[in-house]
Amino acid sequence: MAKPADRFRWTRWVGMCAVAWSMVACGPSEPRETESHLLRFRIVAPGLSADSSLCVAGSPSVWGPWRPNGLALHYAGNETWEGEASLSPQTLEYKFTLADWRHEALDDQGHKRPNATLALTSDVLVEDTVRGWSDASTAMRIEGQITGDLDTLGVRTGDGIAPREVWVWNPPSTANQAPIERVLVMQDGQNVVDPARSNFGVDWGADEVLDSLIRQGALPRTLLVTAACTAERSQEYGPGEVGHAYVDWLVGDLMPEVRERYGVSEEVPVWVGGASMGGLISFIAAERHPEAFAGAICMSPAFAYAGFNYPETLKDQGWSGHDLPLWLDNGTVGLEEQLQPGLDDMEALLEAVGQPHVVNVYEGAKHFESDWGARLPEALLWLESRYRPEGRN
Repeated sequence: MAKPADRFRWTRWVGMCAVAWSMVACGPSEPRETESHLLRFRIVAPGLSADSSLCVAGSPSVWGPWRPNGLALHYAGNETWEGEASLSPQTLEYKFTLADWRHEALDDQGHKRPNATLALTSDVLVEDTVRGWSDASTAMRIEGQITGDLDTLGVRTGDGIAPREVWVWNPPSTANQAPIERVLVMQDGQNVVDPARSNFGVDWGADEVLDSLIRQGALPRTLLVTAACTAERSQEYGPGEVGHAYVDWLVGDLMPEVRERYGVSEEVPVWVGGASMGGLISFIAAERHPEAFAGAICMSPAFAYAGFNYPETLKDQGWSGHDLPLWLDNGTVGLEEQLQPGLDDMEALLEAVGQPHVVNVYEGAKHFESDWGARLPEALLWLESRYRPEGRN
């Protein structure tokens, strides 16, 4: 797992007893014509029939982000497919498909290829050879393992939400077996600890992160609680009725069960965290139940996307903030670029209401589990530094 320090980042921190600073422009910028660059593909696919639909799926908005048939290539003869697109300068991600997600390009070991990354700063020709395509029998590449003890609470449900499995990770045993002093609740639980359950065969590695920080003495003994998402993820991780029911279930049903089962005191602080829509619902959980949490981690948060803008919604509602510290961050590659305006809008709102928060932007980071896991240690240590047992920040 890459260390957070391996990537350049810039930080903005605002909060009580903190000094805010930000990047400030030197003056008004002159308007300029929108740049565009030509991105061309020339793909050799030995053995693929000439009438096959070979496509490029990727993050550019003009392709319909991650639509499997986003950019259709045409057969140019000699087992070669070609195509091109004119795009604005950006860092994008892409992969090759046969127009649907059942058939993705394979690597030389027979596994689905990870997303390719390309910085488009001039006209580019991408040449590649794809020798195989996935099908229903293609085994997923598994990267990583489970470190420590992972319990399953089985399937849980609540009023207004779909059933989902819940897991609890226990911190390593110690000689004096100190009590649990922190709880971390994370969204998309299937992607957090166990790579074999993860959607892409790669998990956050939250178990390794917590194990390491606890053994170093950087964090007290911390219990990790993770609930899987369901097919209703876009609703249950959003600000509507289902999302509210979900966070109410976390606070009113799941956490009391966890506290009783694992002997966790009511005084032990609880952090909530997630990424993308999971970052949005973690923000909403802290917003809706500030009495239940001690802070929130919102990585690559989908605050504004596809016509939706939650900062504007909060502003219209007259939201005045709360005293919980909020960690917000984002990368710069692919979908991360499209999420940045929403993060900027939320940052402006948080500053306006005096909400304690920090914003980190990680150059070169992607919208992916391993990227979020790489900066999880920094987020946890920041929250720990903001926590005061005698009272909130």
